[in-house]
Amino acid sequence: MVKSITQIVAVMFAAAILTSCGGSIESDAKKLAKLLCEGNELEKKGLSGDESAMQESLELASEAVSLGLELRGKYTSADDKKEFTQALLKEMGKCD
Repeated sequence: MVKSITQIVAVMFAAAILTSCGGSIESDAKKLAKLLCEGNELEKKGLSGDESAMQESLELASEAVSLGLELRGKYTSADDKKEFTQALLKEMGKCD
């Protein structure tokens, strides 16, 4: 079930990113990556039985989706979307 929730959030995220995105590309990517990375860490704790960590992970996922939706329309060109996606992947690569 946890994997399903994670997959749903990831799909929602990707949809939000592909149809929009953030302020300065790098700073928006950092904000989004931070939420995702923190959520992933909490999810790992939740998988080992920490229900409060799982709940917090879901809250962060919700924040991340909201941020993605908030950023919608900011980057409308294909080049901006591509640059944002690359910046996000770069920041996600820094997750612990």
